[in-house]
Amino acid sequence: MRLLPAAACLLMLSGCWSRIEINDRAFVTAIYMDKAEEGGYEVSLGFPLPNRLSISGGVSGVSSEGGNPYTILTKTAESIPVAIRKIRSDLSRELSWGHCRVIVVGERMARAGLDPLMEFVAREPNFHTKSYLMVAPGLARDISKLTPVFERLPNEVLREFARRRVTLDTSVKDFLEAAGKGGDTVAALLTIGEMEMLSEKGKKSVWVGTDGAALFKGAKMIGKLTVPEMRAALWIQGKMKNSVISLNSPTDGKPVSFIILTSKSKIRPVVLRDKIRFDVTIEAEDDVMSSESNIDLMDPVQIAKLESMLSEQLAGRIEKAVKKTKDEEVDAFGFGRYVEWRYPKVWSQYKDRWRSVYKNCPIHVTARVAVKRTGVENNSVVLQRRERQREGMK
Repeated sequence: MRLLPAAACLLMLSGCWSRIEINDRAFVTAIYMDKAEEGGYEVSLGFPLPNRLSISGGVSGVSSEGGNPYTILTKTAESIPVAIRKIRSDLSRELSWGHCRVIVVGERMARAGLDPLMEFVAREPNFHTKSYLMVAPGLARDISKLTPVFERLPNEVLREFARRRVTLDTSVKDFLEAAGKGGDTVAALLTIGEMEMLSEKGKKSVWVGTDGAALFKGAKMIGKLTVPEMRAALWIQGKMKNSVISLNSPTDGKPVSFIILTSKSKIRPVVLRDKIRFDVTIEAEDDVMSSESNIDLMDPVQIAKLESMLSEQLAGRIEKAVKKTKDEEVDAFGFGRYVEWRYPKVWSQYKDRWRSVYKNCPIHVTARVAVKRTGVENNSVVLQRRERQREGMK
């Protein structure tokens, strides 16, 4: 009698009726999407090939049988779901979206608008909205041909660019959130080329790197940021990591380089008499990386001069990037969100015409850079040699 309730519960369990075995799945690792010239969309999906991956001694690698351990399948159709359905029809396995972490769109599609893409990924329940979204300077399909020298798969190269903050780590989630505020945002821009690679036995191969950033207004690409302006975006978002800054010494004009160890940003909206301004504060700590100058790094006065120059340089870069977005009337850095959070009533008055309001908002940038350590060598080897020469003359 005691076992009857438990038995009754077991009868109600249906089991994993919809389960798909892992060896029946094709894992999508990247999406490359272009606007087709004849209309419609060209969709390319990247897949790893498990049969060409070997595991030896607990370490996975490339099979000795030869051939790339990945493949790219491309189809063109009048809509994104139809193109994906065509790819699925040519596969012996069922598509799995759980491992997709990178989406690359071509510049033509980015300028036409990303609403169709956002519509698809928002409705696909198994798609990760934290996937990084990047823009190709030409066709996204060309990016899929890159040679992964240090990684096994092309998508891993692109993912590491964003994860290591070499470029912007804008995600699908960022685009979806921006859509509710007008669709203004900024995303990473890639660059592509060919070069002879020693790893490929001297053959010319495709390489992909990072460039500036793509400005989006209403989910449509309307312009670009340069590399310094893109890095200013990282500063504004508080995502700058392990950056190197160089400037000319105030003593002899020779370069002194610094590495950024920590950084943080704060954006504060201020409303006075129905006028809005923003105070942007950037704080960073630097270490001296190298010095070719005769500047005395043990002199607090000289260190203070370097800190002032670093702060001025950083503030200038950020102001230039902000000015470009204001000229384009695109709130790419999401300043409007701070008004909505802090002054919801004020935001309700301006949200319908926020772009024109943002264009005229004063934005004050304050940068405070502190040089904490000078490294193992207190002063440059040049200055040390000169001091020893002076002592020898005495």
